[in-house]
Amino acid sequence: MEVKKQEKMAVGKMLTVLSFNIASGRRIDGKLDLELTARAIEQGQVDVAGLQEVDRNFSSRSRFWDQAKWLSNRLGMHMAYGPNLVDRGAGGARPKREYGNAILSRYPIVSFRNHDLSAVEVHPEEFEPRGMLEAIIEMEGFRFSFYNTHLSLIDEEVDRSLTEIIAITTDNPLPQVLVGDFNAAPSTKHIQRFSKHFYNGFGSGPYPDTYKKQGDHGQKIDYIFHDAHFQALQAWTIDTEASDHVPIVAKIRNLQNFNNF
Repeated sequence: MEVKKQEKMAVGKMLTVLSFNIASGRRIDGKLDLELTARAIEQGQVDVAGLQEVDRNFSSRSRFWDQAKWLSNRLGMHMAYGPNLVDRGAGGARPKREYGNAILSRYPIVSFRNHDLSAVEVHPEEFEPRGMLEAIIEMEGFRFSFYNTHLSLIDEEVDRSLTEIIAITTDNPLPQVLVGDFNAAPSTKHIQRFSKHFYNGFGSGPYPDTYKKQGDHGQKIDYIFHDAHFQALQAWTIDTEASDHVPIVAKIRNLQNFNNF
């Protein structure tokens, strides 16, 4: 692969990234504990974190907190948020109820946008809007796109979302890192297909279990991907009871002859 051929030239900047489905800040026992979520992120000593299932003023399950803002303040990190479920509620008397993805970064976020992903009409009773949050981050003069997504449990929607994600990322000239809860195991056609376009932070494996409960979509469903501008040096999991998902972390570096100063 291209990255291996250029390994001797890889003397670029180091970056530690995380993906974590925080389950609205609820521990594996269902109790709300956003401080434990923050400590899990701290444990990874990460530069950029992609978080899924993040509430903003959503409901009593998270005490109507703005979880993205709270975590940003608690960890001292820049923040971008991309809501996928939005409900103004109470005729606008309360803040918008939002649920979606967040990105936290120790480096400045130059800009961000939320890409809506299409739904499949055949399952209206299971419909949940999906999206991919993109933040352009500047790390000491080096700019790259960091994507964060949470895909559907429905096979057809995952397939369509990946088609759209591949189109979005193909049109982007910046170096790219993409993390998220894909709700698909490494052996599925979805991940096999996506791995033709991006490198997996865990390489050829072994892949860790990242979902603690039994489910039809499997237990190995959370990923850190990167393009050929980066090389993954190490990947690991964080041991925590902060969610029903396991935080995953990868240390990567940009390859010198790909940097975009």
